[in-house]
Amino acid sequence: MLFALFTSQAHTSGTLQLKLLTDHGDTFEIEQQVERDGPDFASAILGEEGAVREYQAIKCDGPWGAVKYRMALPNGPGYQLELARDTILLRIVEHAVVSEDRNIEAMKIHCRDTQPRPVVKSLVEIQLDRSSPAEQELILPNGYRIQYSYLPEQGE
Repeated sequence: MLFALFTSQAHTSGTLQLKLLTDHGDTFEIEQQVERDGPDFASAILGEEGAVREYQAIKCDGPWGAVKYRMALPNGPGYQLELARDTILLRIVEHAVVSEDRNIEAMKIHCRDTQPRPVVKSLVEIQLDRSSPAEQELILPNGYRIQYSYLPEQGE
């Protein structure tokens, strides 16, 4: 999983459960602890197998001319959490890659530094109140079905 973390002060701790079903029949489930003194941003790719794929890249001005290499980039559904003092922004995203494999294969005489480009598309944003429980099921336009529930810890 990929994580980007920064610290801040948060108001309430709790647990976020997320279940995502793709239109291909794949199911991904996570349980994320939302800590009082935890990070204020987290992102992850859902699923272990097939979530990262390799793509071709080429560098033209290497010491021996053109050098082909491979880059591993995430592919598939994911989520991002942005935590504020009183709210949680849950964003369901889809990681995709604009592959340059065909263009690289076509470079026989002329060479141009080329590599794949990662694309992260936000599919839906859900704003949660850190002190209130929430539960919902949504069907997204791309066919994904998500179920989430947030439960703040008692006694906060």
